[in-house]
Amino acid sequence: MMERDELRLLAQMLTAELERQHSAELAPKWQYGTVIFKPSEPSLKQHEISMERFMHKVVMMRDNLRVLEQQVNANKNLELGEKIKLQGYITKIYGSMTSFNFMFANEDDSFVGSTSDK
Repeated sequence: MMERDELRLLAQMLTAELERQHSAELAPKWQYGTVIFKPSEPSLKQHEISMERFMHKVVMMRDNLRVLEQQVNANKNLELGEKIKLQGYITKIYGSMTSFNFMFANEDDSFVGSTSDK
């Protein structure tokens, strides 16, 4: 049985690894920037989030979408037609996410809607 301190260290290591996996470099012009969500109703409060945090959320969606795609393709219980249908939805999501490509410093990190390797 692991000690409490060992479990805490393991959790920190796993968190660090997940953060490393869910990373991409933010384009320099956006570093230290802020995303502001301003409602049309002036009496409502706006919401602000750092560009770094927003980028992290986008990258997490990208990485989780890649995992979903891999799992669909590797699933032995799905018929070919079902895989093609699900892959079509995934490709459309990638296409929608290309709106965020302006944030990435490296083109290799960006979304591509027409191929399955992004």
